[in-house]
Amino acid sequence: MPTQNVPTIVNQYNSEINNALAIQQGLVTNIQLQNDELSQKQQIQLQQLQEIQDKEKLLLTRSRMLQISQDRNSYKKKIIYTLIAIIFIIFILILVFYVMFSKKRNSQ
Repeated sequence: MPTQNVPTIVNQYNSEINNALAIQQGLVTNIQLQNDELSQKQQIQLQQLQEIQDKEKLLLTRSRMLQISQDRNSYKKKIIYTLIAIIFIIFILILVFYVMFSKKRNSQ
């Protein structure tokens, strides 16, 4: 009788080993799937970081262009105000000379 139980015990152990191997293979497959998913997420994150860096560079470029434009506008405003001041000075001088010459004509 003990010899008849040995094959059944061996079969039970073999089936348990096969079940354990199947479970292990399932876990390995699950880990590989999760690893692939994490790799994809990491690639997406790296792409997003690259896009953020590109947008930061673009923002810095546009900010610098705006600063240059504001500097040019400031320079142009200074020139315009200077020209307006010169025109007012010339107008005032003309008025002063007119008043001086009109007084000289009246006094003669």
